[in-house]
Amino acid sequence: MSLEDQSAQLPGPPSADPILSAGLGIAAQWGEALGGPEKLQVALKALEPQLRREHELSKLRLERQEADAARKAAAEEAEAQRRAHAVEMEKEREAREQTAARNHKHQMRLLHSAVALSVLMLGGGLYAMPTNSWIAGALCGPSLLSLLRIFVLRRSTDADVREAGRSARGAGNALPPI
Repeated sequence: MSLEDQSAQLPGPPSADPILSAGLGIAAQWGEALGGPEKLQVALKALEPQLRREHELSKLRLERQEADAARKAAAEEAEAQRRAHAVEMEKEREAREQTAARNHKHQMRLLHSAVALSVLMLGGGLYAMPTNSWIAGALCGPSLLSLLRIFVLRRSTDADVREAGRSARGAGNALPPI
């Protein structure tokens, strides 16, 4: 039986909505099959608990889908935060590497300067040795060693500084040969 046939059998004006007409047709068929509206009402009352269970199951499925979507969103958010943290850590590492490279260049410049100054002091001391022994002593003595220790080893003590000063004073107090 088609929908048109079912709607033609229904009493009352035909409905413009074919779904509603089909639903009314099915209800009419149930009424005829069960033998009247009283039995249809009993059948619908018996069907109601099953419909409630199905409705509850549908609600649980929807809640589960929402929970799954929330978990997925939370996992994506956590992944995005992890990636952002990794990018931040990478930037910090690059900044540390750049700082280390700058420090290394600075230390190398200091070392080259110290070596050049030491060579110049030694050369000046050797040049002044025949005529001014006290200048040669000041340039090649403990001041040269303390200068090397300060710049090359990058450490000095008060004793080094006092020794360099005493050496310079001693060389300055020496009388040139007459």
